[in-house]
Amino acid sequence: MKNIYIISGLLLLLSTVNGYSQRIWSNPIGQYAYNPAGAAMNDIGEVVASYYNTYASANNSPQGFLLMGSTSFPSDKIGAGFRLTNETGGVLKNTMAEATFVYKTPVWRDSKLSFGLSGVYTQLGIDQEKVNAKDPEDPILTQAGKAGYYFDANFGVSLNEANKYYIGAACYNLLGQQTSWLLPGFTNQASRLVSLSGMYCLSLLNGDGKLETTGVGMFYEPQDKFSLTYDFSTRLIFKKSCWIGAGYTNNMVKILLGLYIQDLSIGYAGGIGVGDITSYTYAFPKHELFLRMELNTSKSSKTNASR
Repeated sequence: MKNIYIISGLLLLLSTVNGYSQRIWSNPIGQYAYNPAGAAMNDIGEVVASYYNTYASANNSPQGFLLMGSTSFPSDKIGAGFRLTNETGGVLKNTMAEATFVYKTPVWRDSKLSFGLSGVYTQLGIDQEKVNAKDPEDPILTQAGKAGYYFDANFGVSLNEANKYYIGAACYNLLGQQTSWLLPGFTNQASRLVSLSGMYCLSLLNGDGKLETTGVGMFYEPQDKFSLTYDFSTRLIFKKSCWIGAGYTNNMVKILLGLYIQDLSIGYAGGIGVGDITSYTYAFPKHELFLRMELNTSKSSKTNASR
Protein backbone atom coordinates (compact mmCIF):
# COMPACT_ATOMS: atom_id res chain seq x y z
CA MET A 1 0.00 0.00 0.00
CA LYS A 2 2.86 2.35 0.79
CA ASN A 3 4.21 1.83 -2.75
CA ILE A 4 0.88 3.04 -4.11
CA TYR A 5 1.28 6.27 -2.16
CA ILE A 6 4.81 6.70 -3.46
CA ILE A 7 3.80 6.13 -7.07
CA SER A 8 0.86 8.51 -6.79
CA GLY A 9 3.16 11.10 -5.28
CA LEU A 10 5.64 10.76 -8.12
CA LEU A 11 2.90 11.12 -10.71
CA LEU A 12 1.67 14.19 -8.88
CA LEU A 13 5.12 15.76 -9.03
CA LEU A 14 5.62 14.80 -12.66
CA SER A 15 2.34 16.42 -13.66
CA THR A 16 3.47 19.61 -11.91
CA VAL A 17 6.75 19.85 -13.82
CA ASN A 18 5.17 19.18 -17.22
CA GLY A 19 1.68 20.60 -16.81
CA TYR A 20 2.44 24.08 -15.52
CA SER A 21 5.18 25.06 -17.95
CA GLN A 22 2.79 26.78 -20.35
CA ARG A 23 -0.94 27.06 -20.94
CA ILE A 24 -3.29 28.54 -23.52
CA TRP A 25 -5.04 31.70 -22.37
CA SER A 26 -8.51 32.17 -23.83
CA ASN A 27 -8.56 35.95 -24.22
CA PRO A 28 -6.71 37.76 -27.08
CA ILE A 29 -3.75 38.78 -24.93
CA GLY A 30 -1.13 38.71 -27.70
CA GLN A 31 1.71 36.58 -28.98
CA TYR A 32 4.10 37.13 -26.06
CA ALA A 33 2.16 34.59 -23.97
CA TYR A 34 3.23 31.90 -26.47
CA ASN A 35 6.49 33.21 -27.91
CA PRO A 36 9.33 35.29 -26.40
CA ALA A 37 9.71 37.03 -29.78
CA GLY A 38 6.15 38.35 -29.39
CA ALA A 39 7.17 40.89 -26.76
CA ALA A 40 6.93 44.50 -28.01
CA MET A 41 5.60 43.18 -31.33
CA ASN A 42 3.22 46.10 -32.00
CA ASP A 43 5.78 48.84 -31.26
CA ILE A 44 3.88 50.01 -28.20
CA GLY A 45 4.27 49.34 -24.52
CA GLU A 46 1.63 47.22 -22.82
CA VAL A 47 0.74 45.76 -19.45
CA VAL A 48 -1.64 42.80 -19.32
CA ALA A 49 -3.32 41.13 -16.33
CA SER A 50 -5.50 38.02 -16.62
CA TYR A 51 -7.32 35.77 -14.16
CA TYR A 52 -8.93 32.43 -14.93
CA ASN A 53 -10.86 29.75 -13.09
CA THR A 54 -11.84 26.28 -14.29
CA TYR A 55 -14.62 24.21 -12.67
CA ALA A 56 -15.25 27.08 -10.27
CA SER A 57 -17.85 25.33 -8.11
CA ALA A 58 -15.48 22.45 -7.27
CA ASN A 59 -13.33 22.59 -4.15
CA ASN A 60 -9.73 23.69 -4.83
CA SER A 61 -10.49 24.13 -8.53
CA PRO A 62 -7.65 25.18 -10.90
CA GLN A 63 -7.14 28.91 -11.08
CA GLY A 64 -4.37 31.21 -12.15
CA PHE A 65 -3.17 34.77 -12.54
CA LEU A 66 -0.99 36.24 -15.28
CA LEU A 67 0.81 39.59 -15.26
CA MET A 68 2.99 40.51 -18.20
CA GLY A 69 4.33 43.57 -19.93
CA SER A 70 6.59 44.56 -22.79
CA THR A 71 7.99 47.63 -24.49
CA SER A 72 10.19 48.71 -27.37
CA PHE A 73 13.12 51.04 -26.72
CA PRO A 74 13.68 54.33 -28.59
CA SER A 75 15.55 52.60 -31.43
CA ASP A 76 12.50 50.32 -32.00
CA LYS A 77 14.93 47.49 -32.87
CA ILE A 78 15.27 46.37 -29.27
CA GLY A 79 12.52 45.38 -26.89
CA ALA A 80 12.06 43.75 -23.50
CA GLY A 81 9.33 42.00 -21.61
CA PHE A 82 8.42 40.28 -18.37
CA ARG A 83 5.88 37.61 -17.51
CA LEU A 84 4.69 36.38 -14.10
CA THR A 85 2.22 33.56 -13.51
CA ASN A 86 0.84 32.02 -10.35
CA GLU A 87 -1.33 28.91 -10.67
CA THR A 88 -2.93 26.53 -8.18
CA GLY A 89 -4.95 23.35 -8.62
CA GLY A 90 -5.81 20.82 -5.92
CA VAL A 91 -2.78 20.58 -3.63
CA LEU A 92 -0.35 21.86 -6.29
CA LYS A 93 0.93 25.39 -6.73
CA ASN A 94 3.31 26.95 -9.23
CA THR A 95 4.97 30.34 -9.65
CA MET A 96 6.91 31.38 -12.75
CA ALA A 97 8.89 34.54 -13.54
CA GLU A 98 10.30 35.30 -17.00
CA ALA A 99 12.47 38.16 -18.30
CA THR A 100 12.84 38.56 -22.07
CA PHE A 101 15.14 40.39 -24.51
CA VAL A 102 13.91 40.98 -28.08
CA TYR A 103 15.77 42.05 -31.22
CA LYS A 104 13.73 43.18 -34.25
CA THR A 105 14.98 43.84 -37.77
CA PRO A 106 13.01 45.08 -40.84
CA VAL A 107 12.80 42.58 -43.70
CA TRP A 108 10.43 44.19 -46.24
CA ARG A 109 7.85 46.98 -46.27
CA ASP A 110 6.43 47.15 -42.72
CA SER A 111 7.30 43.56 -41.74
CA LYS A 112 9.85 42.69 -39.10
CA LEU A 113 11.71 39.57 -38.10
CA SER A 114 11.96 39.25 -34.31
CA PHE A 115 14.09 37.07 -32.04
CA GLY A 116 13.35 36.63 -28.34
CA LEU A 117 15.40 35.03 -25.57
CA SER A 118 14.07 34.58 -22.03
CA GLY A 119 15.50 33.58 -18.68
CA VAL A 120 12.97 31.75 -16.50
CA TYR A 121 12.63 30.91 -12.83
CA THR A 122 9.98 28.36 -11.83
CA GLN A 123 8.98 27.32 -8.31
CA LEU A 124 6.83 24.24 -7.70
CA GLY A 125 5.18 23.37 -4.44
CA ILE A 126 2.52 21.56 -2.44
CA ASP A 127 0.01 23.42 -0.32
CA GLN A 128 0.32 21.40 2.87
CA GLU A 129 -2.92 22.80 4.26
CA LYS A 130 -4.87 21.12 1.44
CA VAL A 131 -3.17 17.73 1.78
CA ASN A 132 -5.19 14.91 3.35
CA ALA A 133 -2.66 12.09 3.12
CA LYS A 134 -3.56 8.51 4.03
CA ASP A 135 0.08 7.88 4.80
CA PRO A 136 1.75 10.81 6.61
CA GLU A 137 5.16 9.24 5.85
CA ASP A 138 4.67 9.41 2.10
CA PRO A 139 8.08 10.49 0.66
CA ILE A 140 6.45 13.15 -1.49
CA LEU A 141 5.59 14.91 1.78
CA THR A 142 8.50 14.02 4.05
CA GLN A 143 11.46 14.17 1.64
CA ALA A 144 10.48 16.56 -1.13
CA GLY A 145 9.81 19.50 1.14
CA LYS A 146 7.30 22.24 0.55
CA ALA A 147 8.76 23.55 -2.72
CA GLY A 148 11.37 23.09 -5.41
CA TYR A 149 12.66 25.32 -8.18
CA TYR A 150 14.64 25.39 -11.40
CA PHE A 151 16.09 27.92 -13.87
CA ASP A 152 15.64 27.55 -17.61
CA ALA A 153 15.59 29.42 -20.93
CA ASN A 154 13.08 30.01 -23.75
CA PHE A 155 13.72 31.10 -27.34
CA GLY A 156 11.39 32.22 -30.11
CA VAL A 157 11.34 33.75 -33.59
CA SER A 158 8.49 35.50 -35.38
CA LEU A 159 7.68 37.38 -38.57
CA ASN A 160 5.08 40.11 -38.20
CA GLU A 161 3.56 43.37 -39.34
CA ALA A 162 2.06 45.40 -36.52
CA ASN A 163 -1.73 44.99 -36.24
CA LYS A 164 -1.77 42.98 -39.50
CA TYR A 165 -0.29 39.50 -39.11
CA TYR A 166 2.24 37.39 -37.30
CA ILE A 167 3.59 33.87 -37.47
CA GLY A 168 6.01 32.47 -34.93
CA ALA A 169 7.63 29.41 -33.40
CA ALA A 170 9.15 29.01 -29.94
CA CYS A 171 10.77 26.39 -27.73
CA TYR A 172 10.37 26.48 -23.95
CA ASN A 173 12.52 24.77 -21.30
CA LEU A 174 15.50 24.63 -23.64
CA LEU A 175 17.89 23.49 -20.91
CA GLY A 176 15.56 20.79 -19.58
CA GLN A 177 16.66 21.43 -16.02
CA GLN A 178 15.91 19.27 -13.01
CA THR A 179 14.14 20.89 -10.11
CA SER A 180 15.67 21.04 -6.66
CA TRP A 181 12.65 18.99 -5.58
CA LEU A 182 14.51 15.66 -5.61
CA LEU A 183 13.42 12.21 -4.49
CA PRO A 184 15.61 9.06 -4.35
CA GLY A 185 15.56 7.16 -7.64
CA PHE A 186 13.41 9.74 -9.43
CA THR A 187 14.45 12.34 -11.99
CA ASN A 188 12.02 15.24 -12.24
CA GLN A 189 12.97 17.19 -15.32
CA ALA A 190 11.12 19.83 -17.30
CA SER A 191 10.06 18.67 -20.78
CA ARG A 192 10.72 20.90 -23.77
CA LEU A 193 7.60 22.62 -25.08
CA VAL A 194 7.20 23.62 -28.74
CA SER A 195 4.78 26.44 -29.56
CA LEU A 196 3.47 27.51 -32.99
CA SER A 197 1.27 30.61 -33.22
CA GLY A 198 -0.15 32.96 -35.82
CA MET A 199 -2.62 35.78 -36.47
CA TYR A 200 -4.14 37.56 -39.46
CA CYS A 201 -6.27 40.70 -39.32
CA LEU A 202 -8.63 41.63 -42.20
CA SER A 203 -10.02 45.16 -42.55
CA LEU A 204 -13.80 45.42 -42.98
CA LEU A 205 -16.56 48.05 -43.26
CA ASN A 206 -14.31 50.64 -44.94
CA GLY A 207 -11.85 50.42 -42.07
CA ASP A 208 -14.43 50.70 -39.29
CA GLY A 209 -14.15 47.01 -38.46
CA LYS A 210 -11.52 44.29 -38.29
CA LEU A 211 -11.78 40.51 -38.39
CA GLU A 212 -8.91 39.01 -36.41
CA THR A 213 -8.19 35.27 -36.57
CA THR A 214 -5.60 33.67 -34.28
CA GLY A 215 -4.31 30.17 -33.71
CA VAL A 216 -1.83 28.46 -31.42
CA GLY A 217 -0.68 24.88 -31.00
CA MET A 218 1.62 23.38 -28.36
CA PHE A 219 3.16 19.99 -27.72
CA TYR A 220 5.82 18.55 -25.41
CA GLU A 221 8.95 16.83 -26.65
CA PRO A 222 9.83 14.08 -25.97
CA GLN A 223 6.60 12.26 -25.18
CA ASP A 224 5.39 8.68 -25.48
CA LYS A 225 2.32 9.67 -27.49
CA PHE A 226 1.92 12.86 -29.48
CA SER A 227 -0.63 15.16 -27.86
CA LEU A 228 -1.41 18.62 -29.21
CA THR A 229 -2.97 21.44 -27.19
CA TYR A 230 -4.52 23.96 -29.55
CA ASP A 231 -6.73 27.03 -29.73
CA PHE A 232 -8.37 28.85 -32.66
CA SER A 233 -10.30 32.11 -32.23
CA THR A 234 -11.95 34.73 -34.41
CA ARG A 235 -13.20 38.08 -33.19
CA LEU A 236 -14.89 41.02 -34.90
CA ILE A 237 -13.58 44.39 -33.67
CA PHE A 238 -15.77 47.48 -34.13
CA LYS A 239 -13.94 50.84 -34.45
CA LYS A 240 -11.70 49.90 -31.54
CA SER A 241 -14.71 50.29 -29.25
CA CYS A 242 -15.69 46.66 -28.60
CA TRP A 243 -15.33 43.11 -29.90
CA ILE A 244 -17.26 39.87 -30.04
CA GLY A 245 -15.93 36.50 -31.09
CA ALA A 246 -15.80 32.74 -30.74
CA GLY A 247 -13.26 29.97 -30.81
CA TYR A 248 -12.48 26.34 -30.21
CA THR A 249 -9.90 24.65 -28.02
CA ASN A 250 -9.51 21.10 -26.74
CA ASN A 251 -13.05 19.86 -25.85
CA MET A 252 -14.35 23.40 -25.47
CA VAL A 253 -16.13 26.10 -27.50
CA LYS A 254 -15.25 29.67 -26.48
CA ILE A 255 -17.14 32.94 -26.49
CA LEU A 256 -15.24 36.24 -26.45
CA LEU A 257 -16.49 39.66 -25.39
CA GLY A 258 -14.51 42.85 -24.92
CA LEU A 259 -14.60 46.62 -24.56
CA TYR A 260 -12.08 49.38 -25.32
CA ILE A 261 -11.93 52.45 -23.08
CA GLN A 262 -9.30 54.68 -24.71
CA ASP A 263 -6.02 52.79 -24.10
CA LEU A 264 -7.58 50.24 -21.74
CA SER A 265 -9.06 46.93 -22.90
CA ILE A 266 -11.39 44.78 -20.77
CA GLY A 267 -12.21 41.26 -21.93
CA TYR A 268 -14.10 38.13 -20.93
CA ALA A 269 -13.81 34.58 -22.29
CA GLY A 270 -16.07 31.68 -21.34
CA GLY A 271 -15.75 28.01 -22.23
CA ILE A 272 -18.61 25.65 -23.13
CA GLY A 273 -17.71 21.98 -22.80
CA VAL A 274 -18.32 19.72 -25.81
CA GLY A 275 -17.75 16.04 -26.57
CA ASP A 276 -17.06 13.35 -23.99
CA ILE A 277 -15.99 15.90 -21.36
CA THR A 278 -19.62 17.00 -20.89
CA SER A 279 -20.59 13.62 -19.41
CA TYR A 280 -18.43 14.06 -16.31
CA THR A 281 -17.95 17.78 -15.82
CA TYR A 282 -19.73 21.14 -16.05
CA ALA A 283 -21.33 22.41 -19.25
CA PHE A 284 -19.78 25.89 -18.74
CA PRO A 285 -16.50 25.03 -17.03
CA LYS A 286 -14.20 27.97 -17.70
CA HIS A 287 -14.22 31.71 -17.06
CA GLU A 288 -11.46 34.22 -17.73
CA LEU A 289 -11.10 37.98 -17.31
CA PHE A 290 -8.31 40.25 -18.55
CA LEU A 291 -7.19 43.87 -18.59
CA ARG A 292 -4.73 45.41 -21.06
CA MET A 293 -3.21 48.88 -20.94
CA GLU A 294 -1.39 50.34 -23.96
CA LEU A 295 1.52 52.72 -23.36
CA ASN A 296 3.24 55.03 -25.87
CA THR A 297 6.80 54.03 -25.01
CA SER A 298 8.46 53.49 -28.42
CA LYS A 299 9.62 56.11 -30.91
CA SER A 300 6.96 55.14 -33.51
CA SER A 301 4.08 55.08 -31.02
CA LYS A 302 5.03 58.48 -29.62
CA THR A 303 5.11 59.90 -33.16
CA ASN A 304 1.65 58.48 -33.93
CA ALA A 305 0.25 59.75 -30.63
CA SER A 306 1.45 63.31 -31.31
CA ARG A 307 -0.33 63.45 -34.68
